[in-house]
Amino acid sequence: MACGKLVCMTAVVVLAAVLSCANLMASSLPESQPSAAVMLGQAEAAWPGKPAQFQVLVAKLHLHEKQLTAQQRWHLQLLDTWPPTFDGKYASVEAALVDIIDHSGDKALAVRAQAALLRGKFFSRHYVEAYALANALMVELPTVTDPTARMEAMYQIILMLNRTAVGQYDLALQYARQMKSELPSPKAQCFGSALEVQSLLYGDKVTSGSPEFQHAIDVCLAAGVPEQVVPLRLDLASELIFEGHASRAITLLQRIAPDVRKTRYTAYLASLPVTLAQAYLSRGDAAKAREYALASIAVTGADSPLWTLPAAYKVLYEAEKMSGNDTAALTYYEKYVAQETAALDDAKASALAYQMVRQQVEAKKVKLDALSKQNSILQLRQALTSQAQRTSQLFIVLLLVVLAFITLAMVWLRRSQLRFRNMARHDGLTGAFNREHFFEEARGTLRRLSKTKTSVCLVVLDLDHFKLVNDTYGHAAGDVVLRHAVAACQGELRGSDVFGRLGGEEFGLLMPGCSREQGVEIATRIRLALAAMPMVLDSDSTIHVSASFGLVCSPCSELTLHQLLRQADLALYRAKESGRNRVDVSADASTRAQADEGLATHA
Repeated sequence: MACGKLVCMTAVVVLAAVLSCANLMASSLPESQPSAAVMLGQAEAAWPGKPAQFQVLVAKLHLHEKQLTAQQRWHLQLLDTWPPTFDGKYASVEAALVDIIDHSGDKALAVRAQAALLRGKFFSRHYVEAYALANALMVELPTVTDPTARMEAMYQIILMLNRTAVGQYDLALQYARQMKSELPSPKAQCFGSALEVQSLLYGDKVTSGSPEFQHAIDVCLAAGVPEQVVPLRLDLASELIFEGHASRAITLLQRIAPDVRKTRYTAYLASLPVTLAQAYLSRGDAAKAREYALASIAVTGADSPLWTLPAAYKVLYEAEKMSGNDTAALTYYEKYVAQETAALDDAKASALAYQMVRQQVEAKKVKLDALSKQNSILQLRQALTSQAQRTSQLFIVLLLVVLAFITLAMVWLRRSQLRFRNMARHDGLTGAFNREHFFEEARGTLRRLSKTKTSVCLVVLDLDHFKLVNDTYGHAAGDVVLRHAVAACQGELRGSDVFGRLGGEEFGLLMPGCSREQGVEIATRIRLALAAMPMVLDSDSTIHVSASFGLVCSPCSELTLHQLLRQADLALYRAKESGRNRVDVSADASTRAQADEGLATHA
């Protein structure tokens, strides 16, 4: 019996060990491929609307990462880059995206990684690399068959083309409609419809009442992509304000505020209050406008690259001016100008990068065409070796054609370079110097004049009631008024004067070798020339243009451009406050600058 008990106990121990080993083996078995694939799909569907669910799924996948296939591990690596990209930490995921592109061996994943890398390069302002990536994607797109990869590539390409500095709205619209026609999935239909509306809006082809707006919203809600509805409604609110329906815009923005906050996306969180601020300013409610503008700045901070920051400072300037707080208005105006200058510099860098990449592509195409023609010549020579004389003649003729083609191509490239340089220096609308080139020329002139102690005058002029012209007759009429004003100004300038557009309806004029009396005379002539040249739009509409002038003179050119501009801006501000259409002359610039420096030292 004792032996029987021992045998029984031994059998129990062995059975327990077997069961333990079986459990251990079961726990170490790799998850089945369909289960991993399902989890990857669920993670994709959860982002970005359900970030907590996304994180849980990704964590589970990492827990069994060794049991995934190679392709699934690359897919998981792509998912890992999404949260940092959403938070704007593009540099931290660049290496992982490049690794997927170079080593995954999966074309669909590589294209999706290229699209994500394009977004990171673009929003981190590496424009040359971004446009080069976009061009590569556009070339590769016809061969991409995976629907998700194709959708993401087209999405990023359209966002890039809708960039203001690029302004290829018609091409962006073509891609958006191609996305809708080729990709039937609800998500692709949502993205395609939303991007179609964006392209039409930026190209001034829709209004707030256009059916495309509501159609895109309905498609995205039906597709279960509410985060894409938020930017559509923000754009709709901005369009309502532009059309003069501020109250409707406020109602819409207050209704969608909870949805905006759910996105946790900084750009949307800042856009909501600044758009509300613009709406309240349009209604004349300075207090509300100030409150929401400050709320927008609180979201982004004072050094954000988003468009909302200069927009907020502009609202604050207008609100303080409306309230009669001149000192605060001037402070916010200076901040607005600084932000607007930075935005212009960024737009210029983006535009130049786009043109540079286009030029490189064209140059490469010319070179490939030339090489192809040279190869054809070599093949022709080899085929006609038995007819030496005829071959030689034909070779010479073809070589001359190739040389002529290459010469014409180089001439074309040189002309393109000169045209781009001219575009970089001159304002595209009026032909006057742009802000950056005006500052460069003015500083150089002041440096030369300071060596000879020559007098100089600076005028800053601003067209009166220009916003009313845009609101009444439209932006096309406003553009005509700006060109008309520049023509009137240039008719009164001397050959040595430096004239440029500082932004919007504001212009600068530096007059070397000019006394205070001469400066007043020239500014007055320009003012009278503007007032004496009314514009007739049609038989019923005539626009009378006038401007306010701020003049400052430095007898010995000892002041910097910044000091002169500050004094001229103050004089311009006084001219505006005194009734417009007048020239206000600053006190002696040297004396005032010394007084300002003395106050600063005492403080």
